[in-house]
Amino acid sequence: MTTTTTGTPAGLAAGLTAGELNRFVDAAQNVLPAQAKWTQLATYPGSLAECIIDALWSERVKFTTVIRIVERYRTFRRWVGADGDQDGAPELVRTFNIGLDAWMDQIGNHQRAYSRDDAPYKAELVLRGGQAAVAALVETTAQLRDGYARKSQPFLDFHRMWLELPSQHSGLTWERLLLVSGIRTVPPDLWLAEFASGATGQAVSNQDALTLVEQAAQIMGTTPLRLRNAIWQYQTKLDRADGTSPAGSHRSAPGAPANEETQDT
Repeated sequence: MTTTTTGTPAGLAAGLTAGELNRFVDAAQNVLPAQAKWTQLATYPGSLAECIIDALWSERVKFTTVIRIVERYRTFRRWVGADGDQDGAPELVRTFNIGLDAWMDQIGNHQRAYSRDDAPYKAELVLRGGQAAVAALVETTAQLRDGYARKSQPFLDFHRMWLELPSQHSGLTWERLLLVSGIRTVPPDLWLAEFASGATGQAVSNQDALTLVEQAAQIMGTTPLRLRNAIWQYQTKLDRADGTSPAGSHRSAPGAPANEETQDT
C-alpha cells in the first residue's frame, strides 16, 4: 500500500519533500515486515543493571542472546533472594564478587567486545559500565532518566565515562542504554540514514532520517520508536547477508573483522 501526501507536511525539514516522504512510507510499508510481526525493544525501567547488560551485550549479537543473558541475570539474583528487575548499578557491580570467570559461566558468556585475542570480554565492559555509573552517581534508571531530562552534571559525567569504555566511542550502546531505560527517544542512527537514502533515492542525513521516521510513524499509525526498531532489525539482516558488520564497518572497533558470528549461548 502506498500513502500519498500533498505539499510539505508540517514538521518536515526544509530539505525534504512530500514525494520523498511518500517514498519512505511506501518502503516502510512494503519492505518491512507487517507491523504485527515487528520485534519489540525490551525495556527495563526499574533496573539500571539490566539496562547496562543489554546495552553492552547488544553489539554484533542476536537479540535472543541478549534476552537470554538478561534472564540469566534475573535467575542468578533470585537465587540470592534479590530482584534483578529492581537492581541499580551498585547491585550489578557486587554480582562480580563471584569472580569474572564465574560471572561469565553463570550469567553471561565468553564473548569479547571485538575480535582480537586481547579484546576485553563483554562481561568486563558490563562491570566497568556499572562502576562508571556508581562513580558518576547515576545509580538507578530514575536517576538516568532525570539526568537525561535535565542534562545534569552526573549524567554528563556518566556519558563521558561510558564513551571512554573500550570500543564504545561510537555512542551506539549509549543510545541503546537510554532506550532500554525507558527514555522515549529516537536517537540518531546511521542505519536510519541508510534505509532512508535507499527509500528516497538520494543521500539523507541522520537528522532528516529522524524527521522521516517521525512523520512516517504518524502516517502509519505507529510510534517513531517502533518504526525505528523495525528498520534496525531489517538493516541488521541485510548487513549480515552482505557479510558486513551489523553495526556497519565504520562503527567497528579497531582490529575487529567486518562481522563476527556470535555464540548463541
